[in-house]
Amino acid sequence: MRKDFPVAGTPLAQTPPGDNYKFLFAHGAGVYEIPVGPVHAGIIEPGHFRFQAVGEMVLNLEERLGYVHKGTEKIAEGRDPVALARLAGRVSGDTTVAHSWAACMAMEKAATVEVPERALFLRAIMAERERVANHLGDIGAICNDVAFSFSFYQFGRLREEWQRLSRDAFGHRFMMDCVVPGGVAHDLVAMVIESMHAQNSVVRQELDRLVALQSELPSLEDRLVTTGYLSPELAATLGCQVMSVVPAVWISTCGATRRMRPMTA
Repeated sequence: MRKDFPVAGTPLAQTPPGDNYKFLFAHGAGVYEIPVGPVHAGIIEPGHFRFQAVGEMVLNLEERLGYVHKGTEKIAEGRDPVALARLAGRVSGDTTVAHSWAACMAMEKAATVEVPERALFLRAIMAERERVANHLGDIGAICNDVAFSFSFYQFGRLREEWQRLSRDAFGHRFMMDCVVPGGVAHDLVAMVIESMHAQNSVVRQELDRLVALQSELPSLEDRLVTTGYLSPELAATLGCQVMSVVPAVWISTCGATRRMRPMTA
């Protein structure tokens, strides 16, 4: 944020190679390695992931994470409120509503601007449609990651239909630049509101059928249930600080509901 600091930063003339990093070496009958990254097919930040596995059992995962310097704070200097909201909405394309809303809230509070109640409702509708679209895409991507491509295609179809209605309602598939300082850029007409109610019912029905289908696939359950669970024993080994303990809860992953052990956070 220093005034004399260039927007592009001061990068080195050449990035030093990282080929001298020593990954954990795994060996034995049936052990193989899967390198992933650092360049990825999507828009995620750079990172190299080294999997060591036997069959479907992952023995070890080692990560080397990178980052991309975007200079967002620096290029925000000197912008008027509208331009600043537009910049915030481009920090992350699939969460443009959330970022632009946060930026507008900060400016509105600083300027003691009262946002109309209807505009707040419309912002909430946009944020909810953004959340649902991301969940539909991510659930399909999770299924694709464990080789269940049928579910990937079906959730992708639902997400596309959901985003097309967002475009019809707010003028943009991702609702970019729809949250503006002091309010919103688009109102909703009665016909679109009816279409949203109808789409909610259709998506709910289709999700019920997809979840029922997924719950009948043992291979899908085997690859997802308990994935990402951090046991107290492993947390202690890794030196994680236990902040609180919550009771055992029902957790549903792609329709496979299981009684889980108490989780630590």
